[in-house]
Amino acid sequence: MPEQDLPAARNRVVVVSAAPAGAVQAARAEADRLLAEGYSVLFLTPAFGKRKPEPSGGGVHVIEARVGTAFDAAPGALGKLGRKAVLTTRNARGKALRDPAATWTAADVAAEIAPYLDAYDPDVVVACDKTAEKAVAKLGRTAVGPGRAEPRAKAVDPAPSLLIGSNNNAGMGYAWARAVEQYAGIRARNIQKKSYAFGYGSDIKAEDQDWVDPLWGLARVADTLDSVTHVLSESGLAVFGRLNGGQLADDLPELRRAGVRGALLFHGSDIRSPDRHIELYRHSPFRDPATVEDRELTEVLRAKTAEMAKWVADFDGPVFVSTPDLIDDVPQATWLPVVVDLDQWTAGARTPLEREVPVVVHAPSRPFMKGSDLIEPTLRDLESRGLIEYRRLEHIPQAELVGVVQDADIVLDHFVIGNYGVMTCQAMAAGRVSIANIDRRVRDRVPAQIPTLQADPDTIGEVIESVLADRDAARAVAATGRAFVREFHDGRKSAEALEPWLRG
Repeated sequence: MPEQDLPAARNRVVVVSAAPAGAVQAARAEADRLLAEGYSVLFLTPAFGKRKPEPSGGGVHVIEARVGTAFDAAPGALGKLGRKAVLTTRNARGKALRDPAATWTAADVAAEIAPYLDAYDPDVVVACDKTAEKAVAKLGRTAVGPGRAEPRAKAVDPAPSLLIGSNNNAGMGYAWARAVEQYAGIRARNIQKKSYAFGYGSDIKAEDQDWVDPLWGLARVADTLDSVTHVLSESGLAVFGRLNGGQLADDLPELRRAGVRGALLFHGSDIRSPDRHIELYRHSPFRDPATVEDRELTEVLRAKTAEMAKWVADFDGPVFVSTPDLIDDVPQATWLPVVVDLDQWTAGARTPLEREVPVVVHAPSRPFMKGSDLIEPTLRDLESRGLIEYRRLEHIPQAELVGVVQDADIVLDHFVIGNYGVMTCQAMAAGRVSIANIDRRVRDRVPAQIPTLQADPDTIGEVIESVLADRDAARAVAATGRAFVREFHDGRKSAEALEPWLRG
């Protein structure tokens, strides 16, 4: 986007009022006027006591800071009533104060607003009264009066520049960012809003307290407006934390005023309709969940995905999905293949199936979605007959998982959803015999044969026994797995999927 075409909302303005709440209408009107002109606006105003900021919904960010008054040192009810009187522009007897702003000292105001100014790093500060002007000056900044703010030309360098957030499921947000940088030559970063036991890489981390902290959110606004042209939202999540509300829909008004282009990305349960899945997939886990917990999860997903689908239908930007099965739910979506680090996931030193009793590995991140309970009775039976050694892996670090998979002979992944995901790709990259239930509708959407042996909960035992009966044939399939991953999942196809949107 040429510099002269950048909208005013690439500019951030802070409106500071040192007037008590009852005398702040004019200052708020100035903030609303600047928002209407296209600015990103933070409004700082005094408050009686500490208040939790309300989500802005993409409008003016309002922070009501607790600023000291001359009544703070007064004991008991006198201090409380006096302070409240200041904040409502009236004294304890109900008479209007002649100069309410004078009850604040500039030093007190400066101390309270400093963290917000630092986080938001505005291009211009508007001081709506003398005390506010002095407070801003004490912080080494220059303020202008109401009606005097003028936008300055701003460009994102380098542009385009991508921000992905804020899930980082299976480390994919970080992996896609690296792929875009390596294969498209476009700057990219990701946000991870929660901790994972596997310790995935991430560019920007947000713990729970960060996600709800307005200072963190304001800093994300500042960074995004200065350095981002495109936002790819995972699961419809926000990239400014709870500052606007927590969802991309809440951030979109602010992003679009700044000319930032948004797109959606779905991983699976965030958009997969249980009812549609039941219709299309014979072994759908949603058809007859066995436990109360799984039935409750199905109902939660039914409600959430229905709500998300309505919003996606009205969304006017690109939509991407990480696995081909999700095109059932979002027909207009573009497949954004998951990425496997081939430098990390190298072929195992041991040739698969050379052991008399092969090691079979299954690592369900969510057993209900993997069909673990449906396949494990068969696996335990095979193990009791001395045909396999079965290992179920849960909650182990990524570095350890690599070694375990490389040492395995057979790796099992999805058996009820019908797709193939990250674990299947990692198994193929490591040269292992990969077995999963990949539905024909999914296989037909991939322009090459997926070198993963087909099995479902009814046939898993038969398929494993056939592998043991003809080990050479299974090894031949496994030997083609790494080339398939290099072709579709080393990041090049992912960058190709995103680049038309990023350069458009």
